[in-house]
Amino acid sequence: MHGPHDVGGRDGLGPVATEFLEPGIPDWRYPFEGRMHAVTAMALQQGVFNLDEQRHGIELMKWSDYTDSTYYSHWLFSVEKLLNDKGIISHEEVDQRMKELGAPAMTPHPAKPETLSPLAANMMDFIWNGTPHDLPATTPPVYEIGAAVRVLNLHESTHNRLPGYLNRATGVVVKQYGAYRDPAASAHRQVEEPHQLYMVRFSATELWGDTVTEEFDLYADLFEGYLSRPAPDYEGVFRDGLDFHGRRRGAGQRAGVADGRKGSG
Repeated sequence: MHGPHDVGGRDGLGPVATEFLEPGIPDWRYPFEGRMHAVTAMALQQGVFNLDEQRHGIELMKWSDYTDSTYYSHWLFSVEKLLNDKGIISHEEVDQRMKELGAPAMTPHPAKPETLSPLAANMMDFIWNGTPHDLPATTPPVYEIGAAVRVLNLHESTHNRLPGYLNRATGVVVKQYGAYRDPAASAHRQVEEPHQLYMVRFSATELWGDTVTEEFDLYADLFEGYLSRPAPDYEGVFRDGLDFHGRRRGAGQRAGVADGRKGSG
C-alpha cells in the first residue's frame, strides 16, 4: 500500500503520542467517534459494505485531508463515500441534513444499558469476536516452511495489505496459515477469492541496513501474491545465526524478535 496511511518504517513523523494510553483517558477523544464506530460496525454487520471496501475508501482521501484529520474522521470520509457510491445516502442529502441541523452540540455517549436488546447483543458479539476471513483453498501453497521469499515491489492503485517498507525485502516463511480472503478482490469486486497467506520472518538489517541500533527479527503476514523467490545466492543472517537458507553462520555476524502480526485496521 502507498500513501499517508502507510506509516510503518517511515522517518520524520516524530515520537508516538502515548497520552491516550494513560489511565482515566476516555475511550473516545470526541463525542462523534463512538457513534462513528457504531455506524461503521452496523453497516459491516448488515453487509452494506465489507471491511476491505471501508479500508480502501480511507486510502482514497487526499493526502492533506488525511494528515490533517483524526482517525475516526477517516472512517467518516470512507463511510459517507461508500453510502453515496452505493446509492444509499447521497452527499447532497448529507449536506442538506447538515444545513437543517446547523451546528448542534453533540451530547456525550450514553451509558451502557444494563440489559442489551437482541440487536445490541448481536452487535457486541460482532465487534468483539469479528468474522472469519479464512476460505477453503483452491490451490496448494507455493512456498514451503523454511523457503526464502522476496517481497515484490508493488506499486498498485488497488487495495492491498503490504506495508511499503517490506518492498524488495527477503525473508523466510515460518508458517502457512492456509487460504484467506484476498483484500483486492474483496475491496474492488466484492467477491471472496482465496489466497494463500504466510508468516514471513525478516531480519532488522535486511529492512533497515547495518546501522540498526537494535537486533531483532520482524514477522509479517503476507499473501502469496506479494511474494517471489529470491536469487539462489542471496545472503543474509538472522539473530539466531541462521541464514536465509537455514544454514548456521558465525556467531559474530550481525542479524536482526518483534511481533509483526497484522492488525484489524
